[in-house]
Amino acid sequence: MGSDRLSAALADLREQVVATCFPLDLPGAVQARLARRELIDQLGDYVLPRLAVPRAPLLAVVGGSTGAGRSALVNALVGREVTAVGALRPTTRVPVMVCRSGDRHWFARERGIELRLDERVPPGLAFLDVPDIDSVSADNRRVAVRLLGAADLWIFVTTASRYADAAPWHLLRLAHDRNTRLVIVLNRVPPEALDRVRPDFVGLLRRAGLGDVPLYPIAETAPGTGLPERNVVPIRTWLAARAADPDARAAVVRRTLGGLLHSLDRRVPPLAQAVTRQCEAAGRVRACVDRAYATTSRWALKALDDGSLLRGAAVTCWCDGDAAGTARAVRASLDALVADAFARGADRSLGCLPQGGVRRVGAAPFAWVGEDLALIAAVGGVGPGSGAGPGIGPEAAGRLGTRIGAERAARLILEVRRGLRRDVTAALDGERARRLAVVEAPDGRVGAGLIEALDVVRRSA
Repeated sequence: MGSDRLSAALADLREQVVATCFPLDLPGAVQARLARRELIDQLGDYVLPRLAVPRAPLLAVVGGSTGAGRSALVNALVGREVTAVGALRPTTRVPVMVCRSGDRHWFARERGIELRLDERVPPGLAFLDVPDIDSVSADNRRVAVRLLGAADLWIFVTTASRYADAAPWHLLRLAHDRNTRLVIVLNRVPPEALDRVRPDFVGLLRRAGLGDVPLYPIAETAPGTGLPERNVVPIRTWLAARAADPDARAAVVRRTLGGLLHSLDRRVPPLAQAVTRQCEAAGRVRACVDRAYATTSRWALKALDDGSLLRGAAVTCWCDGDAAGTARAVRASLDALVADAFARGADRSLGCLPQGGVRRVGAAPFAWVGEDLALIAAVGGVGPGSGAGPGIGPEAAGRLGTRIGAERAARLILEVRRGLRRDVTAALDGERARRLAVVEAPDGRVGAGLIEALDVVRRSA
């Protein structure tokens, strides 16, 4: 299981998972994002490092609910206070690792963890006290779940009053699904309630498929008195037996690693399917937006050709012989036309885009100045059925031809017509691209890459 080939295959699988993204809020996207993050963390924090150093001490992560007594248990297992115990919640804000000084080099590179050394820790074992799995702090919850995924074995602590809560059972089922070595400590059990609580808890464990998990009850004590040594000794003995014996230690690692590798068959394909759904949805969004802007573009180009630019103020200025006023009016008409086209495109594409859309960036791509250009613009805006007034187009063309020659005037008029169409089309294309910029889609090859990488892992295991 520790072969270079398997490590390389798992490293490639992790890279493929990192390459996935789920930007569209489709059904199941939230779960896919969480599963992606969890898989990246577990492969990077536990699987690959453990394959690289199979002889490292067992890492026993002590986790559980708020106020369950995790830190008190770690202190009792070590034999002195190595991690804070108190009434404040959460007490454990920074994970605390405790190991023997001779094992320090295995964990010296860990970041974000306080390392404590104590020779009373059983040889071949390290304890990691993590924040509450149901902490009021979201960051603490994420850290706890991540570190539980980096454990060789879990020491799960709950209490007589909270053993049926939903938060611990989610992680207990997760441990069962991945075949993680697990020990459960039932803390703070009133002596008079032990005969009722323990059988009920054992029944719940059996129904969840966890009937073979070692369960250690600890009697309730007065605040500040510590855990009863008679209850702690069996737990310490069980852990020491598996940590000190190299074969037993290797068996724990094989079981946890094997369970995690086996779980990839259930975890990777749904990610690949979620990537495919994202790609398909992004394609539908792009096609929808493209259709919306194609319709808008046809409307805008028709408006250019039908003489709309020479209506209103432009006609008045033209009839008054005001070339500069005509130029300003034509420019204003162009800007209004583009703004109207932007609004139409936005309205048509509204139902295509994910929630939020994009903020429209106004554009003023036209800057017609001078009498000659005003005339060209005026002629360029007149077409059949323009309704701009009889003879304006021919008259403008005639005046321009008198100035610069009929052939050159005809050529300029054609160029203006083409230029207007080109500029309006470019403005709409830019607006369409801005709206599509929010539709980030994963590479369609990523889903297939995940399955291919998983197949290599299966063949290498």
